[in-house]
Amino acid sequence: MIRFTSAELRPLFTQNLGMQRPLILEKNLGIYLRVPDDNHPGEWLKAWAAGCNPSEDANWSDLADSLISEREFSLQTFIAQSMSDAVLNDQHDLLIKPVISNLNNALTLHVETQPPLKVYVPVSEYRDRTRWLYDQSLRHFHACVGNAERLSWRSQALHVLDQVIRLDSKRAKPADREMFDSAVASVRDRIRSVMVDGSLRFY
Repeated sequence: MIRFTSAELRPLFTQNLGMQRPLILEKNLGIYLRVPDDNHPGEWLKAWAAGCNPSEDANWSDLADSLISEREFSLQTFIAQSMSDAVLNDQHDLLIKPVISNLNNALTLHVETQPPLKVYVPVSEYRDRTRWLYDQSLRHFHACVGNAERLSWRSQALHVLDQVIRLDSKRAKPADREMFDSAVASVRDRIRSVMVDGSLRFY
């Protein structure tokens, strides 16, 4: 399966996809999804598949060839709103696989979401990322003044979650994981409290 993380997908999925705009899966010097960039007409936004970005991944070519054998590939698909929500709100990964349809033998794309694939880091980094999350919800959030600053904070907090959500450590103690989960929940609660205009939602 070709895996895309929420960190890569967020710029694409925060475009206006409500008009059933297709996502295009392509292989051409790497594997990526693309959609038109609403802010720059005529240009496209790309989300690189995990391990398949030529500018960042050392073995991108071998991995890309193992995932899609064709030298060049392009096929469009549509995703359900529930899948987009899982990526944007729960930081799930999006998994795509070219398959032959049982209905008409045509090439199509199987698409699903899964919880983010774990990435193991040293326990010191795991604890540092936990503190980073708490800083977002306990310090930076309360420093916001006005709706514009809260909207800016919300965008930054989502970026932080995208970067941190998949981290784990084999040397982490139960207390470390409890603190990490609590920090994630705290940031998510703060994000949910900020409405689309930056005002606060009071429960």
